[in-house]
Amino acid sequence: MTVPNGRLPVLVGVSRSEAAVWAIRWAADEADLHGLPLLIVHAQEWPSAVPPAVEPGESGHLWASHFRAAGRALVDTARAEALQLHPGLDISLALAEGKPHDVLLRFGAEVSQVVLGTRRLGDVEAPFVRSRGAGLFGRLPCPVVLVPQPAGPQPEHGGTVVVGVDGSAASEAAVAYAFEEAALTRSRLLAAEVRRPHSAARPGFYEEARLELAEALAGWHEKYPQVETEREVLTGYPAALLAELARHARCLVVGSHGRSGWHEALLGSTTRSLVHHTPSPLVVVPPQYTGRL
Repeated sequence: MTVPNGRLPVLVGVSRSEAAVWAIRWAADEADLHGLPLLIVHAQEWPSAVPPAVEPGESGHLWASHFRAAGRALVDTARAEALQLHPGLDISLALAEGKPHDVLLRFGAEVSQVVLGTRRLGDVEAPFVRSRGAGLFGRLPCPVVLVPQPAGPQPEHGGTVVVGVDGSAASEAAVAYAFEEAALTRSRLLAAEVRRPHSAARPGFYEEARLELAEALAGWHEKYPQVETEREVLTGYPAALLAELARHARCLVVGSHGRSGWHEALLGSTTRSLVHHTPSPLVVVPPQYTGRL
């Protein structure tokens, strides 16, 4: 699905979870900010006992009809939520059969970003539960956004966009997204490079880290002179420090490894941890991302 000028829609995946509401609001805001359509997708995973193609009069037909109707009601409700925020938004609905992960991979190949709701997990739960969104990292050409329940009222514009920088290609793509988002929402940008604690003992560590951070941001100030930028070099455990910096941020932006054929080990320990503990919307940007503006 594309719009006439070739720009791609914002996709939001919805389910019966309360978390879907948070994702719809973020996705609707993003679509409105960029002048893009919104694509609302719900994946209906049929139980093995009732095939999707049940004909009238056959066993299971009534149940299947109700199952489809529930899915349609879900996307209709999501559209109403989005239109309440942005009445003029161009919205399309898709009710697709299949596992959510497979449906999102299929539809996500031609969108500007994929947005999903997520709930925060406690330290005990996190190792046993993997967000569906994590399985998309590195397998889609667009950013994937995980939106947790807001800790409090969120301003429509302003605030801070936090981006994690580490000098990699994925980090470069994350910086591109972060500057665009900050410019569109009139937010300040906080670029943070976090090094492991033992790094600080090396002579010249801070000078080297500050230079690397400056190089990562080179050229972006000229492109977005209106974006107020702050830089921080920190030592410690990256996931914990980035999460703390982003506690009240508009979003936290990080890069993904972008390998085809996702495997948990390839996601990176920092991003993997943030998936379960993100305090603000987490945007994971693939290295092939080239920008939206």
